[in-house]
Amino acid sequence: MGMMLEEISQIRKMRMKLNITQSELAKLSGVSQSLIAKIEKGRVEPSYSVAKRIFEALERKMHEKHEKLRAEDICSKNLIFISPDEPVERAIELMRKHAISQIPVIEDNMVVGSITESLLINNYEKIKDGLKVREIMDEPFPIVSHTAPISLVREMLKVYPAILVTRNGKSRGIITKADLLSEKLLEGKK
Repeated sequence: MGMMLEEISQIRKMRMKLNITQSELAKLSGVSQSLIAKIEKGRVEPSYSVAKRIFEALERKMHEKHEKLRAEDICSKNLIFISPDEPVERAIELMRKHAISQIPVIEDNMVVGSITESLLINNYEKIKDGLKVREIMDEPFPIVSHTAPISLVREMLKVYPAILVTRNGKSRGIITKADLLSEKLLEGKK
């Protein structure tokens, strides 16, 4: 059999993460609920074709769930930001304290720039006492609505290190590559 017992033992865990019942999984994969129960309890080893149908049903359900996600669902709500008039050392302190790689620069409730680890490394020689954030800040991170689909967020993160999320014109959070990858891990993908 092509399926390993270890993979088959993951069926219950995957089903629970998707929040579907044994009956729903049975219907989606074209097998009986009692067979799903026996497989999950390890009483029956399914044939390759049955296991394949179950995993395909789980994959479809995971994909549906992921496609329904919006920017607001995965953004970090705790938005750390800095003023352009603060010293660069303060930005570095904030990044270390909060274990983050980038910070939006906000002035008068408007996003005016960004500071990233890469920017700091590229300007390493310039960093000295009293250097202000505005003197080295980069362009602002792009902004998307809280309802932006994850597919759009994913494409934008290929170009930008972070994306700001707004709702009714107010900042709701930030999405980084790490947030997107964390969401992928939570999907239960191998």
